[in-house]
Amino acid sequence: MRKPRLLLTAPTTSYRLDDFMAAARHLDVEILLASNRCRKLAALWPDLRSIPLPFSSPKRAVEQAMALLREQPVDAVLPVDDEATFLAAMLARKLKLPGNDPKSTALSRNKFLFRREIARSGMLSPRYWLLPVDTAPEHAVASKKISLPCVLKPLALSGSRGVIRANNDTEFVAAFHRIAALLSQKEFTHKPKRAHQFILAETYIQGEEFALEGLLTNGMLDILTIFDKPDPLEGPFFEETIYLTPSGLPPEIQVQLHRSIENACHVIGLRHGPVHAEVRINASGIYVIEMAARTIGGLCARTIRLSTDNSLEEMVIQHALGRPAIPANSPLRASGVMMIPIPKQGILHGVQGIEAAKAVPGIEDVEITIKEGHLVIPLPDSKSYLGFIFAHGRTTRDVERSLRKAHACLSFSIKPSLGVM
Repeated sequence: MRKPRLLLTAPTTSYRLDDFMAAARHLDVEILLASNRCRKLAALWPDLRSIPLPFSSPKRAVEQAMALLREQPVDAVLPVDDEATFLAAMLARKLKLPGNDPKSTALSRNKFLFRREIARSGMLSPRYWLLPVDTAPEHAVASKKISLPCVLKPLALSGSRGVIRANNDTEFVAAFHRIAALLSQKEFTHKPKRAHQFILAETYIQGEEFALEGLLTNGMLDILTIFDKPDPLEGPFFEETIYLTPSGLPPEIQVQLHRSIENACHVIGLRHGPVHAEVRINASGIYVIEMAARTIGGLCARTIRLSTDNSLEEMVIQHALGRPAIPANSPLRASGVMMIPIPKQGILHGVQGIEAAKAVPGIEDVEITIKEGHLVIPLPDSKSYLGFIFAHGRTTRDVERSLRKAHACLSFSIKPSLGVM
């Protein structure tokens, strides 16, 4: 009898592949990787079986994949990043395996379509306006149709990239032009994505922000963890830093949060697999800001291993294969992660203080993910962080203190490059 075989869909730029590969080895599951540039991946994992697919042309990608999968059938399909969710849904449907409707994953990927469906459902939602990138933003705000303060954002980017708050007309115009310039970069112009031709404006929602990781089974949501975000995310940019778990939200609010996320999944039609959601909570209630049919990005999922002894990747793989995914009575320990922000643009020449940061009580690891000699660009123009700091402790307050103390130990040598001011 052969090992269970899982088809992962992931772009080569994913942070997440190492952890998924480690989880598969631990579970004795064979991985077949569908990616957009497999030659690069072959150098990283020589024993990995991979198939190259054109992510920008999903229909052609499915046809190519089906031809190859006749000789190596798979038991489940699992997306790793946003860019791979639509293709994973199409492949799961074609293979008659559990998954989401491709239309539902498309709704979760497009911030305007998602916002429209949530608003139509009657759930709490900010007011919103869809603006073509060739709009004259001066006319848009002069018409007084757009309420300020508002948040402007691209439709199909993640990690707070291109998300900017505007409090007045001048800031709105500047933010609009900045996002339009971002979307005009070669990275996006060679992609036939209609989403990159628009900018979404939403009224700014006051309140604390939280993130949720869950698993859907036939439309029913199981919560894996809720992350608290202790740093205020008020703009003008929305660079995330610290995530803490377990959440300090009162149990009754956690129940309401569970219901709101499950309801949002029903609204857009997500029914199976991992879910990552971002919400804001204030006196009016719970606003579902964004939702994705995949796990949390970056290396943040490693905090779940510190909290429960079960990695998020292992639970997600078990679920994809139809096995029990969430261990009963799993203990919850306080843990957290800090995404190390990029202080300025330039060439990274080195990071000092890593050993001192690792020596801070409670610190589990410090991982710098950008190599020396590479250009670093802060949000909102880039989606990258310098790295991640991981911690555990007796309480989430202890974890937060450890993360901040470790970060204070670090210093970054970033020097201007030609053309960078």
